[in-house]
Amino acid sequence: MQRLLAFIEQNLYLLLFIVLQIICGFLLFGLNPYQQATFTHAASNLTAASNQLSSEVTGYIGLKDQNKLLQNQISTQFQNSPQNSFLYLKDTFTIRDTSRRPLFDAIPAQVVYNTVHKANNVFIINKGSDEGIQRNMGVISSEGVAGIVLRSNSQYSTVMSLLNTDMKVIPNINGSEYFTELVWDNAETSHLKIKGINKLEEIEEGDKVYTGKSSLLFPAGIPVGTISKLTALESSQYFETEMVTATNFRKLTYVYVIINRDAELIETLLPDDK
Repeated sequence: MQRLLAFIEQNLYLLLFIVLQIICGFLLFGLNPYQQATFTHAASNLTAASNQLSSEVTGYIGLKDQNKLLQNQISTQFQNSPQNSFLYLKDTFTIRDTSRRPLFDAIPAQVVYNTVHKANNVFIINKGSDEGIQRNMGVISSEGVAGIVLRSNSQYSTVMSLLNTDMKVIPNINGSEYFTELVWDNAETSHLKIKGINKLEEIEEGDKVYTGKSSLLFPAGIPVGTISKLTALESSQYFETEMVTATNFRKLTYVYVIINRDAELIETLLPDDK
């Protein structure tokens, strides 16, 4: 207590000056509308700038981690294909096929809106037609398949999530494609059911599910999920199969829109009953 009193005594004039300045500031900004509005506007701008800086730093750190995950995924996927090469141009990278001709482009985007608990979930990304994004383009995360573009304007695109009753992906398990359905029943986030897999098929829990060659939207070999439950029903010739998605949709922040440069050329060669 004596030290406190001694400090006040030694700095009495300084403390008195500070108190008077606070009182003057209160009188100036509290009783004068113009000064009050000016101060509030300046404080708001400072707060907004601070929040923007914090958001950019956080986003940069998150983007770095997401890009690292994506690069690891691509490295693993193509490690046995030395003829594949990659060309990085600004924020767009190109996957080259064995003929050295660019086939797929992947454009990174940020998720600005996302739902996970509805029957037909969607998310919105901050890239649109100005970046060449159109309807029916595949979208992946750094972990795996995320969805398909539904519509776009100049700056934004709406994407049908894998957690959507209308989403159709043909699963590839152990190198074989199954023309069955991946079904989102809105029961549990990131859990889907695979219908129509015969009991005679050699699959088991823990098997990975990938995209195959039956779609022009995704390159073959993109992770879709992992079989988490496999039940043999006595009254049916099919398994009751459940899958956990590779993409964590609760934390979906950055995605990549897949552009197949030759999609239109290939479609002209497909039969009418494609």
